[in-house]
Amino acid sequence: MNRVYLVVSEHMEATLKELEDGIAAAGLTCATYELNVNGAAAAAQIKSGNTAVLMETIAADFLMHDFSAVDAIAVTGAQGMSAVVAQKFNEALATALDAKIYCDSDDADLFCPKRLLKCPKCLAKDLAEPAAERKTSQAMFRAGLLLKASKVKKRIVLPEGSEPRTVQAAKLVIDRKIAVPVLIGKKDEIFAVAKEQGVALPADIEIIEPSAELAEKYVPTLVELRKSKGMTEDQARAALADNVMLGTMMLKLGEVDGLVSGAIHSTADTLRPALQVIKCAPGVKSVSSVFFMCMPGQTYIYGDCAINLNPTAEELAGIAMQCDDTAKAFGLPSRVAMLSYSTMNSGKGPDADLVREATKIVKEARPEMLVDGPLQYDAATTPSVGSLKAPGSTVAGKATVFVFPSLSAGNIGYKAVQRSAQGTIAIGPMLQGLAKPVNDLSRGALVEDIVYTIALTAVQAG
Repeated sequence: MNRVYLVVSEHMEATLKELEDGIAAAGLTCATYELNVNGAAAAAQIKSGNTAVLMETIAADFLMHDFSAVDAIAVTGAQGMSAVVAQKFNEALATALDAKIYCDSDDADLFCPKRLLKCPKCLAKDLAEPAAERKTSQAMFRAGLLLKASKVKKRIVLPEGSEPRTVQAAKLVIDRKIAVPVLIGKKDEIFAVAKEQGVALPADIEIIEPSAELAEKYVPTLVELRKSKGMTEDQARAALADNVMLGTMMLKLGEVDGLVSGAIHSTADTLRPALQVIKCAPGVKSVSSVFFMCMPGQTYIYGDCAINLNPTAEELAGIAMQCDDTAKAFGLPSRVAMLSYSTMNSGKGPDADLVREATKIVKEARPEMLVDGPLQYDAATTPSVGSLKAPGSTVAGKATVFVFPSLSAGNIGYKAVQRSAQGTIAIGPMLQGLAKPVNDLSRGALVEDIVYTIALTAVQAG
């Protein structure tokens, strides 16, 4: 597992060599990553409050390099900036790359003491210890998500094709080569909206114009899929007048790889066609959702915060296993905390019993899965509390995936963290358990939110 060291020094070349020599002396191999940023431009971004964007740009470039063959990476720190701005830059970069700081400055103590190394002796001590698990920062997760999506290049249908934010997002998705957007809507309307938004759509952008003739193509399949509910051909035609259902049928027949909707539709309007037509994946009994909670230094998974109101123990167990699958699919460590107001046997009551039973079901179904509960949030996240309240637990104090006992708890929990933990970005909800990927947007979604949801959908489809 790679170790990353950020060199902060007024004598960069000499200090970098000192670091590289120390790594070699420990019998480890090292590569050097030189920042591909302009100092003045980077300083301007920091001063204007765009540090997160800058870090994601650096993370994207970092991920383009293959460091799998080396034990450690030496990163050159800020250059060409004032001392104050450089300090902010280096601290943010260390967080983004999960790097320890190697600094020979008299002001070294300005950096986080938990990741500060000040001399060859403390470097040697650090290298003698086993490499810690790499944390996936907000910058690395978001950059990695776009990179993963660009590699699979899936076709994602957008039923709200003429919605202004969707049009802007489609252009960004094309420019960044994240996916192939397929817009449903009247071509003239879409290009008129694009013009109003100052967006130059490529002439060959794929647009599906809804019509009675097009809908007729899907009528027999929809009738067959819904025959147990008594659907007639006329009812199928009426259902296909809705672009979401039309897009869902395209997905069902493999004409596209995923669907994103919800900028102007409710969750129910997006999810209902998916449940009726796409249905659950084999072996899955119900659909759930997750949010990727991207804190500056680490990314966590919260589920279910958008779909299931009051899940049964069996349903809660299913959510936990779906969350475990999602964590692994997106390259995140999975240690699943089944949350409650009680830790292990400290509290009594039907709600705690529900979580206790759900945890038992998961452990029996997947003995290899790292899961524990009931756990209070502090016992799940804080090592000192976890070791006190749940000694011997493989999850307590180091959870990375959090399963809430109800929709109320989950929705409140993710919004509280999103709005109160500085710098946190919530990506989602991403639906889990469907046979093919369909994802819902908040009606207040920003253009950036739509772009990342398209990327999530593409990765799911890949």
